[in-house]
Amino acid sequence: MVKESFEELVRRLGGEIISVGVPVKTVEQAVKATGSKPKQIVKSLLFIAERGGPVLVVVDGEARVDLERLEKLFGSVRFATPEEVKEIAGCEVGGVPPVGVNVRTIVDPRVLENEFVIGGGGSIDKLSKLNPRKIVEHQKAEIIDVKVR
Repeated sequence: MVKESFEELVRRLGGEIISVGVPVKTVEQAVKATGSKPKQIVKSLLFIAERGGPVLVVVDGEARVDLERLEKLFGSVRFATPEEVKEIAGCEVGGVPPVGVNVRTIVDPRVLENEFVIGGGGSIDKLSKLNPRKIVEHQKAEIIDVKVR
């Protein structure tokens, strides 16, 4: 069986790939490239946890992750290095998609307030547009409040 490409996965989930033609590594760049609001942009952040290994955390573009909350769940946590991101997610920092990364996934509930979200597209010059519920369903994600208050 041939492995499904990231773009095929996004289309199968009812989403689309947006080719922007320039590097898009930040929320601000994604807002400018798409005309979306920061809350509609999602950050897919890869952490390495003491208990459980890699964890993908998906939050909206206005949020910062509360590391203390993550540490209550997983013991000590740290951001994955660029090398670990490439090895685990198959892309570079800034291009990590919210789906297709085969690790435990946490989605902040605020992400689900959007009809669609725009996130990493597997490379830094592409974005993905998806229904956030499809992200949760495909990733078998846990919905946990991880935003700094």
